[in-house]
Amino acid sequence: MSDRHRVYGERINIKTENTRSFYDERAKAIASMANPYVAVLLGDQNPGHAEEWNRYEKQFILPELQISRTSRVLDIGCGIGRWAESIIPLSGYYCGTDFSSEMVETARKRNHFAGKAYDFYNLSFQETVRQSTGYYKGRFDRLIVGGVCMYINDDELPTCYEGLLPLLDEHCVIYFTETVAVENRLTLDECPSEALRTSYDVIYRTPEEYIQHYKAFTDAGFRVREQKYLPHLNKEKQYYETDRWYTLLER
Repeated sequence: MSDRHRVYGERINIKTENTRSFYDERAKAIASMANPYVAVLLGDQNPGHAEEWNRYEKQFILPELQISRTSRVLDIGCGIGRWAESIIPLSGYYCGTDFSSEMVETARKRNHFAGKAYDFYNLSFQETVRQSTGYYKGRFDRLIVGGVCMYINDDELPTCYEGLLPLLDEHCVIYFTETVAVENRLTLDECPSEALRTSYDVIYRTPEEYIQHYKAFTDAGFRVREQKYLPHLNKEKQYYETDRWYTLLER
C-alpha cells in the first residue's frame, strides 16, 4: 500500500533540488559525523556500516576496475572523494563530478596528491554528459556511477546513460551500483526519516528496470561481466525492502 510519502509501483518524479540540499547539508556537517563516509553512505544510526561498506567495496570492486597509470577515470557522484582517495594514486587521470557544490568542495579539501592529474567539478550527471571530450581533455576508459541514478527522474535517466557513450574510450570498464528495490519499485517522496533527521527523496528502481536502461551500453558493444547484489550490511528491519546491486560492463 502506498501513502503520500512511500509510493509503490507508480512512476512519480522526486524533487531533485531537495536531494541537492540534503547532500549540501551533509557535507557541511561532516566534521560532526563519526566518520566522513557517513556523509555519503548514510547509515547515521550505525556509522560502522559506512566504514565497513567503504572498506569492502574497495577491496572487492577496485581490483575489478584494473586501474593503471594510463587509466583515465570518470567518477560521477564523487561526493567527498571516497573513490578519489584510492584511485588518484593509481591512475593517469581522475575526474570526479557531483551536483552538490559542498560535496565537491569537501572532496577538494580531502584529496591532495602532488604530481598527479585530477579534477573535481561541480556538475550533475546531466551536466557531466553535456560536456565535450575536449572539456575533459580526452575520453575515459574507466567509469564509476554509484548511488546517483536513484536521484534522477525517469524522463531524464535515458539521456544521461546515452550521453555517456561519446565520453568513453573504445576499451572501457564501467562500474554501476545503486540501491534498488528488492521486489516492488519504491519512491520516497519527501519521506520523513527519523534516522536522517530530515525528509528524504529517492527512487528505488528494480534491477530489471536498470537492466533495460543498460541496453544503451550492450547495444554499443559492452558486455556484462558481472551483475548481482553486494552484501547487505544493514541488517535492520527498516532496510528489508532495498539492497545494493551492481553491474560491471566491459568493452
